[in-house]
Amino acid sequence: MVGHSLLGDAPLMPVNYARTQAAEDRRTIMEKILLFASLCIPLVTYAAAPVLPPVDESRLLAGTEARIRAARTAPLTVRISDANGKPAANQKVRVEHVKHLFYFGAGFDTALLPRDNETEIDRRHRESFLKLFNYATVHLYWGGYEPKLGEVQSADRLRSIQWLREHGVTPRGHPIFWNHTGTLPAWLKNQNPGAAELRGLMDVRLAEMSRTVLPQLHDIDVWNELVHWERMTNPLTSLIVEQGKVPVVAHYLKDTKRLNPQLQLVVNDYEHSPSYYALLKQLIDAGAPIDIIGQQSHMHDGTWSVKEIWDSLERLTLLGRPVLFTETSVLSGPKKKMDWLNKVPDWNSDPENEQKQADFLAQFFRLLYSHTNCAGVVLWDYADRRAWLGAPVGVLRKDGSPKPSFERLDQLINRDWRTRGEFVTDAKGEVVVPNAFEGEYRVQAGGAEQKGVHRRNAPLTMTLR
Repeated sequence: MVGHSLLGDAPLMPVNYARTQAAEDRRTIMEKILLFASLCIPLVTYAAAPVLPPVDESRLLAGTEARIRAARTAPLTVRISDANGKPAANQKVRVEHVKHLFYFGAGFDTALLPRDNETEIDRRHRESFLKLFNYATVHLYWGGYEPKLGEVQSADRLRSIQWLREHGVTPRGHPIFWNHTGTLPAWLKNQNPGAAELRGLMDVRLAEMSRTVLPQLHDIDVWNELVHWERMTNPLTSLIVEQGKVPVVAHYLKDTKRLNPQLQLVVNDYEHSPSYYALLKQLIDAGAPIDIIGQQSHMHDGTWSVKEIWDSLERLTLLGRPVLFTETSVLSGPKKKMDWLNKVPDWNSDPENEQKQADFLAQFFRLLYSHTNCAGVVLWDYADRRAWLGAPVGVLRKDGSPKPSFERLDQLINRDWRTRGEFVTDAKGEVVVPNAFEGEYRVQAGGAEQKGVHRRNAPLTMTLR
């Protein structure tokens, strides 16, 4: 049994504000409670946490290629017959892997959209983005989405989503609900609604998004950074403290699924200790429809060890949901003092750290791709231009030129992990590609062409005439 948090996880000890006489008293008490909560992190205690087997890092790394073959490939079969339906031997067949099923993604920047006054640097960014990624995160923060009450900016988001879809990039959204004060609209903070009024506003937001942007997305971070939700002071925090984290979160996950049955729902967090597992377990036990588990991995203060990466995957896999690494940041410059809120000036990439970034990202992507339960990985900033905190974490420099990390990932994603080639049918009129990577395929023979999806657990077999 998973224990309960001091604040936030259901069941909660209710906070009794009835005895306070004024709103100012209430705010003061709340601030003291939140301060106390922040000093008591981690907020979740356990009667029992999952015990993971020890990780032999050298052995794990040595087995990466074998695991990739086992997890991501299967035999692909093409059969060619003549006009009479008989097997056609010695026929040329072209097999082309068009798109990965695994998500190789990045945060979307609206500067990628074509415009009249764009520069060569803009075009360079766009071409490299589309070359490397098949998946992108569109930002839906409440403050930017609804800067004035009732004046939503869904049309702008839909333009970005449509552009991505037109270019074969699967769009995801981030987030519906997050209590980070910097992402909330000013009118909401000024209005400071109570729980009932806030839930009404949340209902309106969800309903509007369900009519506009959500039907166009593959998946969405419904809730973001729940484990330490109590660290902020604002109405969204107060709601969770008053009414309980699990009941409120589960309700809105269920409502999102009711309104958007085809949409994949994600709970996303930077926490990668057992406390995240504990909260997710409580939500799943409460019937919350979580389709994908989102795991952030911002590494501005140091890269994760192989053990940290693998333990995170293995622990979350026990919950029976695929794991998506939603926000990955790896420096190509020196570590610097920061507060996670403000941009750091003059934080630049350098050759030595660019090589370290390339080495780490190649290993990181290979480890994730080798795990059967990992659905994908998203770089939070694909380029240093306009990067969060001003950090040099992109695989492109500000001028759009590729860093070594771009070249390494391009080699893996577009060469090593793709299956392409020309083959000749045998006496039975068949071509069998023994270790074809999962993905969308186009197969051509003579004047015939077919497309299909090849999966490890559902290998593709095509017949062409």
